[in-house]
Amino acid sequence: MTERTSILGPAPVLDRRRVLRTLAMSLAGACIAGPLALAHAQSGDFPNKPIQLIVPYGAGGPTDTHLRVLAQQASQILGQSVVLDNKPGANGTFGAAALARAQPDGYTLAVLPASVYREPLLNKVSYDPLTLSYIIGLTDYSFGLAVPQDSPWTSWQDVVAAAKAAPDTVTIGAAGPVQTPSIVLREVMEMERLPFNPIPYKGDSDLAADLLGGHVDAGILSGVASPYIHSGRLRYLVMFTPERVPQFAEVPTLRELGVNAVIESPYGIAAPQGLAPERLQVLHDAFKTALESEPGRKVLDQLNQPVNYRSAADFAAYAKQALAHERSRIEQLKAVGVLN
Repeated sequence: MTERTSILGPAPVLDRRRVLRTLAMSLAGACIAGPLALAHAQSGDFPNKPIQLIVPYGAGGPTDTHLRVLAQQASQILGQSVVLDNKPGANGTFGAAALARAQPDGYTLAVLPASVYREPLLNKVSYDPLTLSYIIGLTDYSFGLAVPQDSPWTSWQDVVAAAKAAPDTVTIGAAGPVQTPSIVLREVMEMERLPFNPIPYKGDSDLAADLLGGHVDAGILSGVASPYIHSGRLRYLVMFTPERVPQFAEVPTLRELGVNAVIESPYGIAAPQGLAPERLQVLHDAFKTALESEPGRKVLDQLNQPVNYRSAADFAAYAKQALAHERSRIEQLKAVGVLN
């Protein structure tokens, strides 16, 4: 019997080997590329809906003014709206509390002021500041001691002299009672043995109104004071900043006058614990670009605030330092009877 040979002869064996090799290489490549592809997918489609940014202060204040500009700039970069949600009260901690309840998907963000690290040491709170996902540090408030234009005082020394001549009669307003300006004012009074009459306010806007109305002698004010100073209605006597500020370069700092007191009150943006690193990076990059944009720098100039950029890692490290600093500060204030 004659053996018949198919035209498909041994060829199928070679094809199967080639197919197996190709398949093996494809699987290996998929194993290597898989995590990268997943990471790209996680960030590539983010964001695909509006982002909520909680501002723990009322509309119209310096924080709200700054974040509205940044939100507009970041929205253009992200391709989705960044919508501000003003939640004043609770010493500026409503944003941190909201993050403790929110999903870590990058669609709920909050502004964290310095009070976020002090409040857990004074009251029961629903958040742990060390477990949040820190995105970016933005800026600091620049505080100075302001008086009405017609005030007889022209320097810090004048205020001190008036207080010593008539103890407890010189009224100085500051956001408080447990916000940074009021606490630093108390520290200055303790260090320098100054008999001021401190008056706590809900915020700078209320204080500025009372200062202009003559209801308080002086006030520790942030950039809220800037337009009133430029219009000739208020004057800064001294700054509570580490160095002189460019906008009011003629005004000395307390440190220059021998009083080692500075109001450090930075703020930035954070998300709930567990935010994916890829999404965190997308948000960080968008807000950093917004912070350094021309509109971003312009609004800070108007508010008399510096750019104080912190990366995500630096902002998280600052949170640890701030919590430790506030613990020491609260213990000292309790020791001298300022706080119960």
